This record gives sequence, C-alpha cells and structure tokens, in this order.
Amino acid sequence: MRYKFAEIFEQIAKKDKKTVFMTGDLGFHAFERLRDKLGERFINAGVAEHNMVTAAAGMAYAGLKPWIYSIAPFVTIKVLEEIRNDICLPNYNVKIIGLGGGYDYGIAGPTHHAINDVGIMMTLPNMRIYTPGFAEHIAPIITKLNKESGPTYLRLTKAEPLNIKIPQYTSLQRIIRGDKVVVVVLGSIINKVLPAIQGLSRKNSVDLWLVSELPFNLTKELKTSLQKTSNIVVVEEHVKTGGLGDYFQHLLVESKIYPKKYRHLHSRGYISHRYGSRDFYLKENKLDRESLKKELST
Repeated sequence: MRYKFAEIFEQIAKKDKKTVFMTGDLGFHAFERLRDKLGERFINAGVAEHNMVTAAAGMAYAGLKPWIYSIAPFVTIKVLEEIRNDICLPNYNVKIIGLGGGYDYGIAGPTHHAINDVGIMMTLPNMRIYTPGFAEHIAPIITKLNKESGPTYLRLTKAEPLNIKIPQYTSLQRIIRGDKVVVVVLGSIINKVLPAIQGLSRKNSVDLWLVSELPFNLTKELKTSLQKTSNIVVVEEHVKTGGLGDYFQHLLVESKIYPKKYRHLHSRGYISHRYGSRDFYLKENKLDRESLKKELST
C-alpha cells in the first residue's frame, strides 16, 4: 500500500503547495521520488517521532497541511500524549500515516506490531480512522483525506493481491452477498477472509462486509441482513478490546438488534511467545485462511 500511497500523495502535493510530508526516517525505496519532487516540503524528522508530531501540529496551526509517516506503533502508541495534546484537543489538520497495521512487521516482533492501535486512536477526540482493505482503495481515501480537515489516522498494510473485482470505495461496503451469516471485517485481514469464504462448500452463505472507516453507522442494507440472519461474525487483526468488535456491539445495541449468535475473531496477542512471520502469528491466533474457513463453516 505504501507505494500506491506515495504515487497518489505526490499528485496531491504537487497541486497544493501547503502540503508537507514528514517521515520518521522511513520510506527507503518508496519515497525517493516524492522527496525529489517536494524538495523542502519533504522533511525527514529522524528517529524523533515525538518532535515530528509536535512540529506537525505547529505547521497545522500556521496554516500548512502536514502528513506524518512512520511504522504504525511509532505514530500511535509511542507518541500518544503528543497526538492527544497537540493535535486532537485543538482539532488540528494533521494526517497520521501508520505503516504495518496488525502483524505486518512479522519477525520484527511485538515492538513493531500494531494490534491495539485502532482502539487507542478511537479514544482520542476529533480523530477519524481509515483502514483500507485493498490497495485499490488508497487513491479515493487519500483524495478524501486531502479534502477533509482534522486529525486522521490511516492504517496501511501490505495488502496481498486478490483475484476478485475490487468494488468502488465506500466506508462500509458489501463485498459478497449471502443469506446465512453476516461477516464484518476490519481492513486488510479481508485478504485472509475472502479466500476462506471462497473455499467453503456451501456458496452464497456469507454476507461479507468491509469496514474501512471508524467511526461509522450501520446502513439500512446491513441492518436488514443482520436482522435476517441473526448470525454475526466480526473479524479483525486487532485485540479484543477497543477495536471493531467493541464498536460494532455498541451499534447493535443502539439499533436494538440482538443476534442469536455472535462471534468475535480477533488477535489474542503472543500465544507461544515465539517470533515469526505475519502468517505465523495469524495461524497462532486462528486468523489464517484455514482457521477462518473452519469457523465460518459452522
């Protein structure tokens, strides 16, 4: 997703001279062209994310449009106080781009994983969160962010390619129509959920929905499907507390929808305390294709 982000962002920044890009010493083999095109509006803040956040807030106060970029936990957990105090409380127009949502950084281990970032950012005032499921959705999201004003967190991942027709972007969208179980997915874990569904023996059983923005509201179509099936599965590469599962349950109660069956498939952290790839962690947490296929077939 970062390559697509760099491509689209360059087009936007060339048109708007107030746009500034700041990186926490990251972007090798992805942002060299962007650096050359933006010149002094491309700032490598170094391994100093706290300073980067506060400097971005100052730029926003002065009327500039800063976008800050680093590994996801380094621009969420590590700098939470600066984001809250300097960006969110005064409601400044700063875009925060975090690379490597979930277990994307694999072997780098827990310090580089972002499995509680959404929950943390959801607690902040004025914050809006974007979690694209497909690389094809980066362009419309970046275009939308450029038009919006206020604090934003964009959670980027590697986004594996899928052999499906990618639908036009909306914040909450139906990917597959079905009539037995509603599956609601947060962001790029869709790249494991879709192959699992395609491997099911019974076709058209899963009504699959992708959430790409938080907070959001239930659509009329989703409410109808939830009431019809009364069988719900929420899937996210995030811990149980504070993510899509928690938020979705509140929406159900507010809408007076009480399903007969509700399952929440989520990250449980580090079960074996061993290091491995993203696929290793997903398998441990039963978020891999085969585990999801088994869960969705029951």
